[in-house]
Amino acid sequence: MSRLAKPVSLALVVLLVLTLAAACAKKSDSNSSGSSSSSSTSTSTSTSQNSGGTSSSGDGGSEAAAPSEWRPQSDLSKKIKFTYTSVQAIEGYDYTKGDPLAQYYSDKFNYEMDVAALNWDNWNERLRIWINSGDMPDVAVYNYIHADAAAFVEQGLIKRLPDDWKQRWPNVAAVYERTTLGPQMEKIFGGTYFLPRARFMDNLPGDPLPNHPSVFIRKDWAEAVGFPVKSAYKVSELMEFARLVKEKDPGNVGDKLIPIAENTNHAVDLFVARNSTYFNHFYKDKDGQYKWGGASEDTLRGLKLFSEAYRSGLLAQDFYTVKNEEHGAYFNVQGIAGATFFQAPTSNLQPYYNDFKNNLGIDPYDNIILATVLGEDGYYHQLDLINFWGTIIFSPNIKDEVFERYMDILDYNATREGYIITNMGLKDVDWTYDASGNIISLYDEEKEGKPLAGTTGKYPSWGYLLGSIILFDDFAFDNPNTDERLRELSKKVYRERTEIATPETFAHIDWDYYTYDSPSKRRAQIDYYTEYANLITQPGDIEENWKKWVDSKMPIIQPVLDELNAKFGG
Repeated sequence: MSRLAKPVSLALVVLLVLTLAAACAKKSDSNSSGSSSSSSTSTSTSTSQNSGGTSSSGDGGSEAAAPSEWRPQSDLSKKIKFTYTSVQAIEGYDYTKGDPLAQYYSDKFNYEMDVAALNWDNWNERLRIWINSGDMPDVAVYNYIHADAAAFVEQGLIKRLPDDWKQRWPNVAAVYERTTLGPQMEKIFGGTYFLPRARFMDNLPGDPLPNHPSVFIRKDWAEAVGFPVKSAYKVSELMEFARLVKEKDPGNVGDKLIPIAENTNHAVDLFVARNSTYFNHFYKDKDGQYKWGGASEDTLRGLKLFSEAYRSGLLAQDFYTVKNEEHGAYFNVQGIAGATFFQAPTSNLQPYYNDFKNNLGIDPYDNIILATVLGEDGYYHQLDLINFWGTIIFSPNIKDEVFERYMDILDYNATREGYIITNMGLKDVDWTYDASGNIISLYDEEKEGKPLAGTTGKYPSWGYLLGSIILFDDFAFDNPNTDERLRELSKKVYRERTEIATPETFAHIDWDYYTYDSPSKRRAQIDYYTEYANLITQPGDIEENWKKWVDSKMPIIQPVLDELNAKFGG
């Protein structure tokens, strides 16, 4: 077993130091929304040569480590086998040799990977069970929940990374610093246990960071019923559109019509979260005292709208039975929904628009409104997303050689070349460089008759299962495989969310609260999405139901408020 890479030559060390110096001199702290081109793009990847910073480029990635400079920390000549679990996996798919992209990675890093597929409904609970029982796979993608995470660390249920990991895998370290969460948790836990996957690296669209979900509206239906086309709507305005669609049925859908298609989580996000910044959090109010968002008038306002939409038939009466994210297909595949509040990161827009065109036979650019949803006060409401989604964790029983190999995969994919491969496929097959070093796409989805990724795509393995530490959101602003109209539209949507907000409605993370842990806080974990959906589907007056619900929760809520105010209030 090789615990260290082959010795690095003095010349290479000097080269790396000089590279870092040049990178630091050029790096700007400002985070632009990225540049785009309809046919090609000059894309960079952050590849810091130390643990404390990032280097990026807007001129073709001159600071990024060239493939010849990247060195593994494990012995790639020795084949390894490891187990892995994550949401988004395809049940039963061969992630070792199932397609050329999977084969590329398994050949390059000499491994066999056994994947346990999780879905959106069982991700949190099943992984929690595996971790607590000591049965977790070697590598897992964990949906970070601080109270659970603290318990895992306390009980030694996940691996602590070696103290020198940032020096050995500097590209991963650069991403780690960019996430904010990583360094914050390192302070709390006294070491590194979680590797957050960065949503954005070079193209961070705002601080605080806007979330992705947006409302998709049938523009042709809106025009048919006289509804205005805008880039942002209050929740009540969307309900008015839904009423008009329900009344006039401009698409001649008949009994199958769903004015607003949602599942439980997105329905709560649409009606409650868009009106209540802290609908599922504790927060410090203007008087310096901590309050509970579940008991706020903003939350009640959202619940009343939610209840009204449900009781008036603007939502499907069985919306809460919709599994995973299937409600999005009611809009862009079946064509029976007037609107849907749905995930809309830039990286997802092209396949979503393509499906709309392929299934409904009409131009999505002429027939879809993509817009932001505002609260009834006219402002955008959200708590800072934090620049990560999903954290990579390791079993405490993982073999050193397996841990090192997976870290090598992550580190390579944070180099410029690896980052492009994870977003565009194989070099000189799906993409290449032009004479100026810009990336150009070689893949014509319309000609091929299938997308690059997805269960029906060229590479079903493509996703986050082949070792991504930077998510698709960042590269998507520059990806030539995404229509420039969508890239520009997406930039506008993110930008406007930071503009149509106040510091109170779109708030930064309170790290005192976020990192505070106690038995009382752990007991106060609530499945807000399910409970809010239950509230609005109950018979009776929604305000009375809400008041009773608030009262029923106070025995677990009040101790947390008392602790927070004693420690941080004032």
